[in-house]
Amino acid sequence: MTRNVRNPHSYYSPGLIEELKDELQKKLQMEPENLQLRSNLAAVLGRLGQFDESIAEFKKCISVNPNPEYWNDLGKIFLNAGKYEEAIGAFQEVIKQNLLWPDVFFHTALAYRGLSETDKACQSLQEAIKLNPKYREAINERAQLLESMEKKDDALTEYKKVIALFFSEFQSKEVKAYHYDLSVLYDNPPLVEESIRQLSWLVQQYPGYADAHYKLGQALEAKGMKEEAILSFRKALEINPQYETARKSFWKKNSF
Repeated sequence: MTRNVRNPHSYYSPGLIEELKDELQKKLQMEPENLQLRSNLAAVLGRLGQFDESIAEFKKCISVNPNPEYWNDLGKIFLNAGKYEEAIGAFQEVIKQNLLWPDVFFHTALAYRGLSETDKACQSLQEAIKLNPKYREAINERAQLLESMEKKDDALTEYKKVIALFFSEFQSKEVKAYHYDLSVLYDNPPLVEESIRQLSWLVQQYPGYADAHYKLGQALEAKGMKEEAILSFRKALEINPQYETARKSFWKKNSF
């Protein structure tokens, strides 16, 4: 299975990306030595899933200027294409330059996991987290990896760190950087309890935060506390009447 690392903030339509590709190709015909245009084209090709073409363009950039950004981008294209060994090789070119970029170690871990080399994946994730202790994606990936290795207690500890980061970042006003759907953790009863505990505290401290009330409703729903969940969904709607997801959850619960 390929590990897709597309930019989660990308909102361009496929049609618009195709137009961008065409425009970049036209400009490159006039400026074939322009590495900025070529690397942009490589990135667009990768976004379109045209991995072979993207790889070829990044390699042309690297042949002229083997800078670490190009190697890192090439590694991510290899990763998306399911070419895990090539991805690891590209990321190693960055690491060789003594550049301790957390995302390079994280994506290296994804490639190792794609090769079922779990020990090396764990080691790379540890490096990423050591460099950035708040690296949520790396912590979450490590939790999933530990769970797949039947290390349930260790996995639970890591999942709790992911939950704790959500609340600590909210308190430091970094909510914009965090858009996790905590419901993905709610198939584990201890995580449900932990989420309810922290979310209950959060809505007391920040009663005007609609999303916290909604997430509390999700956690209560996962625990089977229907009436309490309805109240939380309703509170989220009172704060933000345009909160469509909360509205759907509220009426779904009230329809029974």
